Amino acid sequence: MKSFALLTAVERRTAVNAAANRLGMPEVVIEKDFWVCWLLARIFATKGLGSDCVFKGGTSLSKVFGAVNRFSEDVDLSIHPALLGFKERDLDEAASASSRRKKIARLEEQCKDSVSGQFRKELEQEVRSVIGAPASGDWLTFEVDPRTQSPVLHFAYPDPSGEAGGYVAQRVKLEFGSLTDQRPDGRHRVEAFLAQALPGIFDDLGADVVALELERTFWEKATILHAEYHRPPGKQIRDRFARHYSDFAALWNSPSGRQAAKQLDLLERVRLHKSRYFSSAWANYEEAVPGTIRLVPPKAREAELRKDYESMRPMFLVDPPGFAVILSVLEEAERSLNRG
Repeated sequence: MKSFALLTAVERRTAVNAAANRLGMPEVVIEKDFWVCWLLARIFATKGLGSDCVFKGGTSLSKVFGAVNRFSEDVDLSIHPALLGFKERDLDEAASASSRRKKIARLEEQCKDSVSGQFRKELEQEVRSVIGAPASGDWLTFEVDPRTQSPVLHFAYPDPSGEAGGYVAQRVKLEFGSLTDQRPDGRHRVEAFLAQALPGIFDDLGADVVALELERTFWEKATILHAEYHRPPGKQIRDRFARHYSDFAALWNSPSGRQAAKQLDLLERVRLHKSRYFSSAWANYEEAVPGTIRLVPPKAREAELRKDYESMRPMFLVDPPGFAVILSVLEEAERSLNRG
């Protein structure tokens, strides 16, 4: 079989066009989805990083579990503190909140240093070992995300098709974190859309990854919505944030999500972890328990979330439900969880 990554730009575009026609998806989505999966394969083949890294977030819900029908283009990765020279137990058992904050700050700085230095270098070498060097510079560039302050690597994949500037960025964003409790996790297989459309032709359309299990992400999403309910009126919601509401609604409507909803011990674990490592004066994580957990956004936020949700339409792989339907599902979920 052939390597899709090693085709000429013209050959890749021909294959992408054929796949897009068969699947009824935009070419830019088919193309970027391949590079997301291909880069995941490179990450988990990289010595060190691959053995202490967990794939999580919305893209894992889409690519690993098939739980959401939207194209999730960014890759969220959690690095185990041990790889950065920290013991998780020392963070959990800090003598005081002040001591924990100082340790967290050191861990975050070490994460940035490692991503910008060692990890970027190792992953760059892994990428070049397959597709060679770019015409100039490097395949991977580093930045600290101005919004989240997380270390990020951008992979500018070769010869992107289509026009730049659309909703789907023509590069893959790898966002790293080091504070995530990475359990439970498991080994999973992901495959590019090209594998569905053009089976048996290319040998580089999949990746074996370690991913955060769906039930953990279910409660991560639930506590995000709970915190957002308590966001002060003067604090603006971030762009593309409606995806969390959409994702949770999709999870709630799935058999796996309903099973996850029964794991209240996992909710407690997530709640305590966020209280320690992502503390906020207004998130009210102490109320993220059956009886007081909040999933439905305040009425005053609905208009901006509806607008944000509508802007997401190019990312959905099927015609998405209306925002009113999303709200209805969230109302049902909130009632159910608060009944215990």
